[in-house]
Amino acid sequence: MAANVTDEAAVAAAVEATVLAFGGIDLVVNNAGLSLSKPLLETTAEDWDLQHDVMAKGSFLVSKAAARALIEQGLGGDVVYISSKNSVFAGPNNIAYSATKADQAHQVRLLAVELGEHGVKVNGINPDGVVRGSGIFAAGWGANRAKTYGIDEQDLGAFYAQRTILKREVLPENVANAVAAITGPDFSHTTGLHVPVDAGVAAAFLR
Repeated sequence: MAANVTDEAAVAAAVEATVLAFGGIDLVVNNAGLSLSKPLLETTAEDWDLQHDVMAKGSFLVSKAAARALIEQGLGGDVVYISSKNSVFAGPNNIAYSATKADQAHQVRLLAVELGEHGVKVNGINPDGVVRGSGIFAAGWGANRAKTYGIDEQDLGAFYAQRTILKREVLPENVANAVAAITGPDFSHTTGLHVPVDAGVAAAFLR
C-alpha cells in the first residue's frame, strides 16, 4: 500500500488497512527517504523543509500511528529506523540530509524510553551508502555524491567500500539482515540500540 508519509491522515489509514488485512501489526520499519546533496550556502529553506518533512516528520508520523496500534494490541512489537552512518558522520555538502538523519537517530532513543513499558522495542540501523538498488542514489543523489568526491558515478559503490575498514560494499540485503536480527528472538532484550551496517567507518563509530 502506498502512502505519503508526510500526511498524518494517509499514514493512519495505511496502518489501519494493514491491521484489518493481517489481523494486527508486529513490525514497522521507517525507511522512506530522499536526499538533497548541497552545501550550506546552496541549501534553500524549501530543501530543508522537504528533507525533514519526509524523514524526520514522516518517521514520527509512522511511528505514532504504529505505536497506537501496537499499544492497543498489547503484544509488544518492534519499530526500526533505518537511520544512517550520517547521523553521526560529518561529511561535506550534506547539511539537510545528515541533520534529519540525526533527528531520526534520536527518535529511536526517545521512543525506546517511551514505548518500553508497552513491550515495544525501538532500534536503529546505521548503514553506509547503499548504492545498488537505491531509489535515492538513482534519483540524482549518486551523481551529486560522485561529483563531491571527484569520481565517476558508476564507481561510487566501490569508492564507499574502499574507505571502509572491511573494504566491503554495503548492499540492501545487509541492511535487511540487520533488521531481521534486531527484531528476532536473539535480541528480545535490546532496545534503544543503533547497529552500524557500514563495513566499518571509523569516523562514524558510536561514542
